[in-house]
Amino acid sequence: MKSTTWIVMGSFLFAAAGFLWPFWPLSAAGILLAALLGYPVFAILLGLLLDVAYGAPLGHWGPLYVPFTILSVLGVLARSLGSRYLRRGAQSDRV
Repeated sequence: MKSTTWIVMGSFLFAAAGFLWPFWPLSAAGILLAALLGYPVFAILLGLLLDVAYGAPLGHWGPLYVPFTILSVLGVLARSLGSRYLRRGAQSDRV
């Protein structure tokens, strides 16, 4: 199998395991894995799917409405800004 298949399958398995066992940080890790490794569309779709599956958050996280989607967008932005920063640093002639 290609490495792309393993990455997508692994991130989905993390997210699904976090949903099946009531342990949401594992779902968040699966979303961040997809987002930070360069699969933004998959990460955002996975975040939306988990938001629909979990329903609206209660209590302290209530105003967020879609926390997993927000997390996936933040992961995509972090990858974009981080790669831009690292590319700019690699092109510089400074030590």
